[in-house]
Amino acid sequence: MMIRISLMLLFLLSFVPDGAAETITLGAENDWIPYSNPDGTGMANGIVRAAYEAVGIRVRFKVGPYNRLLKMVRDGEILGAFNVPKESSNENEYIFGKTPLFVAQSGYYENVDKPLSAGRKEELVNGEKVGVVFDYGYGDFFSRNNRIRKEWVRSELLNVRKLAKGRIDATILYDKTALKLIRENGLKDKIVKAFDSERAEIYVAFSKTFPRARYYADRLDEGLAIIKSNGTYKKTVDAY
Repeated sequence: MMIRISLMLLFLLSFVPDGAAETITLGAENDWIPYSNPDGTGMANGIVRAAYEAVGIRVRFKVGPYNRLLKMVRDGEILGAFNVPKESSNENEYIFGKTPLFVAQSGYYENVDKPLSAGRKEELVNGEKVGVVFDYGYGDFFSRNNRIRKEWVRSELLNVRKLAKGRIDATILYDKTALKLIRENGLKDKIVKAFDSERAEIYVAFSKTFPRARYYADRLDEGLAIIKSNGTYKKTVDAY
């Protein structure tokens, strides 16, 4: 009798509706095109969603400003948020998985009418005004460079516009973002890449105080391995 009951339970469980699947909520920044777009789409969003779906977990996105979402993560209000570069300055603030979502290359971009005198990032030592975004990660070398003036604003588009008007000497943009912003704002003849900055491994940052955060970081690692092996990862990245 017990065997029959067990078999019946297994049969019924095999028909659990999709709506019963586990669902989590992650913060998705709204201003890093094309990695994370204002409408909740983007390369990073697609990678995160596909990876969790591969391990049977659905993801909802709470879309908002990057710095506000990270504060919510630190305060334990949400499980995690992306796109966060793991650096020495933040690795003790959050829980990170073992595998980055992707690796992004950044560069210093200049105004063609006011080019930088430096030919590489190590030569930026003369108080150059460099536009950056609040709470964004730009690498350990940038963080330690106190010989430039870091001009903080709330969006990369603002920095692009300031650079086009000559109000700053340079801005740091990740390459996919730069291509899109420069093209869409008709600035291909005005703003160009001067030289590379740093490469950043981009992660989901999980809250140290949110229940089971380490578990969800580990499941994300599992999902990333699956989608990399079955081609879904490459397809998602190539779409952007």
